[in-house]
Amino acid sequence: MLAGLPGAFQAALHGVLTAVRFEQAVRETMSCGGCSCSRSSFIGACIGAQVGLQGIPASWKSRTLRYGELLELARSAVGADKS
Repeated sequence: MLAGLPGAFQAALHGVLTAVRFEQAVRETMSCGGCSCSRSSFIGACIGAQVGLQGIPASWKSRTLRYGELLELARSAVGADKS
């Protein structure tokens, strides 16, 4: 039996399609309540892929625990150059 959250994917997709900026997309989905964690993860991944690292607020990156280590792990996972 599958478990699910009806409407969570549709709400996340709406956030991806209507957002202008990364921060706006994540904050707006968080303010909707409900399953904001999974929606924010999906929206962050989609918008982040569109805007790249420069589109993510520097203040958010600086407050992310082990950001540098996570960035290096992500780069090595995709074989990206470290420069």
